[in-house]
Amino acid sequence: MSYQPNVISFERPVKSLGKVDWRGGVILRSTNWLGDLLMTLPATWQLKKALPVDVPLWVASPAGLAPLWQAASWVDGVIPFTGKRLDEAARVEVRRQDFGLGIVLPNSFGSAMDFWRCGIPRRLGRCGNLRGLLLTDRIPQWRAHEGEGAWHQLSWYLELMRPVGAVECSAECPKLDVDDALAAEHGIVKGAGWVALAPGAAYGPAKQWPEMNYAVVAREVLKRGGKVVLVGTEKEGSLTSMIAQEAPGALDLAGKTKLPALMSVLANVDAVVANDSGSMHLAAAVGTPGVGIFASTDPIATGPLGAPWELEVADVDCRPCLQRICPWAGSRQYQCMRCLTPERILASLWKVGKK
Repeated sequence: MSYQPNVISFERPVKSLGKVDWRGGVILRSTNWLGDLLMTLPATWQLKKALPVDVPLWVASPAGLAPLWQAASWVDGVIPFTGKRLDEAARVEVRRQDFGLGIVLPNSFGSAMDFWRCGIPRRLGRCGNLRGLLLTDRIPQWRAHEGEGAWHQLSWYLELMRPVGAVECSAECPKLDVDDALAAEHGIVKGAGWVALAPGAAYGPAKQWPEMNYAVVAREVLKRGGKVVLVGTEKEGSLTSMIAQEAPGALDLAGKTKLPALMSVLANVDAVVANDSGSMHLAAAVGTPGVGIFASTDPIATGPLGAPWELEVADVDCRPCLQRICPWAGSRQYQCMRCLTPERILASLWKVGKK
């Protein structure tokens, strides 16, 4: 199916921040996972538009994800940190910048504590998990799985920005800036018939379409004169190497591209086939269309934002279960994945190629 995100505007009232002493600007505490981060981007774009023009927007981000925020043209500065919490160097830099407002995107207690420890005078976030004790400005708690099957997760992040000012209920967002030369180093240029396959998913095997199915797709693309590049993390190298062995001629870059290079590769292929994963969201964010494979998860809640995508969704009565590992045994185990045949995915891929 052709995918359009359903982003809603919550009718419940949200208290305005009122007059704010912006000081050195606004800083966001980034989410910790690639896919979640990419689903926050349109909300951060709306925040930037709602701020006074002379107020800079910064982000405190896990170091591994910092290049993505640096590729967002509306972000004025990025403070990376190592580990799960802001380290001492990051806290020193946050204090030095003297931000007037901090907005906490994750729902954990520790992420709210990060900004509380930095002494930011105004701290906006959601209630829950005792976080309200660390926040000066609060909106209702994000209840797990609420809205799945009805609206996109982005809606929650847009609501979080409403106390700052006028926020449009929209999934629109500028594309991320990428360095095309990084993809060209691997011979990948736009319009050359490249298709990227992303067979991994950090969440677990319930999101992973079988690697042999990816191999079938790869062979068919190569047979038709296209080119195939396999992408993923170093941990996913065993998946991609198996696919590459079954599809001679495919380029295996799993574990060989840091985030800026991966962004460049995904921006310069003509289409992507991916599980519901960070790679799917990243490809859409850099403007590349593709085919998303959804079995255990909910495409309405976590579909890709940015470029147009076709989604193949399993038609079984037990989904979306949202489990990491299929709870069934025997013939029912992973039937959601088995019903999504390579022929279905290829049909959607050819459809993407004609747009």
